[in-house]
Amino acid sequence: MHLPDGLIPLTIAIPAFIVTIIFWVISFKKIKLTEQQVPMMGLLTALFFAAMFINIPLLGPTTAHILGGAAIGLILGPFAGLISMTIILVLQALLFGDGGLIVLGTNVLNVGIICVFIPCIIFIVLNKLFKPKIGSGLYATIFISAFFGDLLAAIAAGVQVGLSPLSPWYGLSVAVPAMAINHSIIGVIEGFVTVVLIMTLLKLRPDILEKSPILGRLSIFKNKAKNEEAPNVKE
Repeated sequence: MHLPDGLIPLTIAIPAFIVTIIFWVISFKKIKLTEQQVPMMGLLTALFFAAMFINIPLLGPTTAHILGGAAIGLILGPFAGLISMTIILVLQALLFGDGGLIVLGTNVLNVGIICVFIPCIIFIVLNKLFKPKIGSGLYATIFISAFFGDLLAAIAAGVQVGLSPLSPWYGLSVAVPAMAINHSIIGVIEGFVTVVLIMTLLKLRPDILEKSPILGRLSIFKNKAKNEEAPNVKE
């Protein structure tokens, strides 16, 4: 998922950078974190920074890793999620040469925008349609959101590589299926990790999820907010 410099042309890298810059500007303006969420952002950023170095052997001579975009996006909101994933990608590129600087916009587009915003959108839609309560229904919607966020980010990277004249040995017919198949497996792991993180926070730190722009939409938090706002009536 970390495209190196020289794999895709500037005709792909520059438009991706422009889109990414637009999202950066919007995110810096929109991001709002509480005192409890700031250290959580740092913790999740460090967690997935390390997790991306754990490469899992998949089909053939390939490996892949979880991304964490869905977890950060759902817990802290997509704007904070984008900033967090950007920090991870910049540090990995500068310190370890994992991903290039010319294609940084492309990598952020895949890992920081698609993999963060798409799960949030899917979750909001599923929550409106089914209004799941705390339990298997909620965890299923979280899993599905994380799975498709990972998968679509991988497909986007496959399309970019497949269209690149700099990688003629990887056409669309090779790059897209390879990324889709491998990240269908990773997507399952991504979904499971995201569910476990959110389950843990629901038990230990529900106050953080209550302030989430995404998970805060859950009925359990809406009802709690209404109860807190209602005046106390004494007989």
